[in-house]
Amino acid sequence: MTDDAPERPTRPLRDRPLGRILMLILVLGAAALAARSCADSSPDVSKEAAIESAREIAAFEPEHVQVRFIRRGVPSHGYWAVSLYQGPAQQPTRVQLVVVDANTGDVVDDGLQQQP
Repeated sequence: MTDDAPERPTRPLRDRPLGRILMLILVLGAAALAARSCADSSPDVSKEAAIESAREIAAFEPEHVQVRFIRRGVPSHGYWAVSLYQGPAQQPTRVQLVVVDANTGDVVDDGLQQQP
């Protein structure tokens, strides 16, 4: 007697218990990464403190100030970008951009060009 029974087709990985477990682990891992990247969204240093730090190291007496909260890097890290300038906003005569760490208050970039 020969066995002429048709072969059962194999199920794709997504339909097997192991495949479902792997997909669940993948989704949970992606959710954990997303939660970690969004966890620290508020800066510890206020905008006013960042302006004061920038004014302390300014190379001139600024007439105007503009401040923006920016994020850099992966995972992202918050900074205050403080623009100090003289003259009208559309055509300033002098500008200095100071970058202040939003968590520590340290000046990261003083905006001054280094001489070679």
